[in-house]
Amino acid sequence: MVESDIVELVKLHKELEEFQKKIAARLSLDELLDESFMRTYTFFGFSTIQQFIDACEGLIGIAYSDIDKSDEKFNAYIRDNTSFDNWSEMIGKATMIWAEKQL
Repeated sequence: MVESDIVELVKLHKELEEFQKKIAARLSLDELLDESFMRTYTFFGFSTIQQFIDACEGLIGIAYSDIDKSDEKFNAYIRDNTSFDNWSEMIGKATMIWAEKQL
């Protein structure tokens, strides 16, 4: 692979990340993290994002919209209970799945 190809791939990757952010900003989490996604990617088969959050000891009773998504404890919970390392990775995958369904 030549250097220009690598530069182009890096550019495309950044564009994809921006696209994912735009989609995620326009859709509700319930649309992105629907039942199918939650049952597939969470280890205990949660059907909603709220059920997933309610099962987190430190977040019981807190709406997902009120959670600091960069909080290390929250991301550790995601790491321990999903196939993702953090919130950003989880939303990125959900966004890609949603976009693929729209094609």
